[in-house]
Amino acid sequence: MKKMSLSLNSESSESSEPGNSGPEEHDPSPQPPPDAAEQPKGIPIIGGAAIVFGILGIFTKGYIFVPLALICSLIALFMGQMAWAFIGLLLCVAGLLTSPVLLGLLGIAWFLP
Repeated sequence: MKKMSLSLNSESSESSEPGNSGPEEHDPSPQPPPDAAEQPKGIPIIGGAAIVFGILGIFTKGYIFVPLALICSLIALFMGQMAWAFIGLLLCVAGLLTSPVLLGLLGIAWFLP
């Protein structure tokens, strides 16, 4: 019967046991898949900022927050945060359509009755 080490440090337990032929006999730590390093970790900050700026563009000063939402949405799109960027772009368009100042700047204010 093989003696099993309960230590968290696998290197020191393998070298201190007599009769152990090395790490090729037993490897307790599986290696992560090679594409695991490419996956983004944590909260997507730029995508979240795009959504927050889009909501602020709808309910507050649209001429400040709608361009910020557009910029953050485009950055999130190029960073691979597709869902966050899409929601940010939708909120950006909604903020654009609810802001008379931005509509006037774009010259499409004549659509309003």
